[in-house]
Amino acid sequence: MDSPERAGTPTPNPLDAERARLRKEGFTDHQIRQIFMAREFAAPTQATGGAGQGVMTGVFSRLGAVLSHARGILPSIKTDLAKLFDRAASPPVRVKAAGYLALMAAVIVVLAYAVKQESQQHIISATEIAASQVETTAAEAEIQKIDAKIKKATDDTPMPEITTPAKGSFAVRKPTTTGK
Repeated sequence: MDSPERAGTPTPNPLDAERARLRKEGFTDHQIRQIFMAREFAAPTQATGGAGQGVMTGVFSRLGAVLSHARGILPSIKTDLAKLFDRAASPPVRVKAAGYLALMAAVIVVLAYAVKQESQQHIISATEIAASQVETTAAEAEIQKIDAKIKKATDDTPMPEITTPAKGSFAVRKPTTTGK
């Protein structure tokens, strides 16, 4: 655990050295926070080389939003977990941290469920729709073939004339005059 000489000092993090350097340069704490925030918000938009990313649409846009939200609350989750398991913290502080953790988990679960539903609707249904369209196109092509065969068969064969039958007699077919 912690050594006795470090018992009252917080553990240093990577930003402490940068914060100390900025203080030496004459920046105030407010300016240092603004610098850190500007760096944090500018970090995702920096060019990584190569082709840039296109605009995400549909499911990937929603998934990106959920992941961005989860990434944004990670420091809060870390802090609340530390409060929750800190034996020196008062019970109301620990209960409040547990409540915030439950709320954040519920929000992430709801957003993830929404993304799952949309992916099922768009991605999975898209394959079913495409398969249905292929079947429909094949059926329409088959119908056109059959119609073409019927048309060809009826165009080549002359239809005989049928006279109205008299009562008690059969219809008499007139001979066709097709030049034979």
